[in-house]
Amino acid sequence: MFPVAPKPQDSNQPSDRLMTEKQQEEAEWESINVLLMMHGLKPLSLVKRTDLKDLIIFDKQSSQRMRQNLKLLVEETSRQQNMIQELIETNQQLRNELQLEQSRAANQEQRANDLEQIMESVKSKIGELEDESLSRACHQQNKIKDLQKEQKTLQVKCQHYKKKRTEQQETIASLQMEVCRLKKEEEDRIVTQNRVFAYLCKRVPHTVLDRQ
Repeated sequence: MFPVAPKPQDSNQPSDRLMTEKQQEEAEWESINVLLMMHGLKPLSLVKRTDLKDLIIFDKQSSQRMRQNLKLLVEETSRQQNMIQELIETNQQLRNELQLEQSRAANQEQRANDLEQIMESVKSKIGELEDESLSRACHQQNKIKDLQKEQKTLQVKCQHYKKKRTEQQETIASLQMEVCRLKKEEEDRIVTQNRVFAYLCKRVPHTVLDRQ
C-alpha cells in the first residue's frame, strides 16, 4: 500500500468567509435603507466598483457603528413624530373640550339668570303662602282643640261601653251556665221518666185496674 498524501487545505475558505461577511453587511445596509425609506428619507447607495477615488471608505467597526447610529436616529425620529402626533391629537382634544366647556359655561350662565328670575318669583309666592299658612295654622289649632275635646268625650264613652260590654259578657256567661244546668236537669228528668215508663211497661197486670 502507498501512503496516503495529506489533503491540501482549501485556499478559497478565507475568500468565501470574506464574501459572506460582505453579503451580510450589504444586507444590513439594505435593511437600513428600507428603514430610511419607510420614514420618507432617501436610501444610501451601495457601490460595487474598484475605483475608490470618489469614495470614502469606513472600516468594518465604523460601518457597524454608523448603521447603529442611523437606526437609533430613525427610531428616535419615529418616536418624536409619534410624540408630536400625540401632542397634536391631545391639543385638538383639549380645544374641543375647551369649546364644550365654554358652551356649557354659557348655558350655565343663562340657566343661572333664569333661576334667579324664578327665585324672585318664588320668594314673592312664599310671602303669600306664609300669610295663608299663618291663617290656616290658627284655624287648624282651633280645630285641633275641638278635636281633642271630642277625643276625650269619646274616650269616656268608650270606657263606659267597654265596662258595659264586660258586664254583658259576664251575664252571658252566667246565663250559659244556667242553661247548661237546666239542660242537664232536663236530660236527667227525661232519663228518669224513661226508666219509670220502661219499668211500668214491664210490670205484670194483677188487677183489673192494672189491665186497664
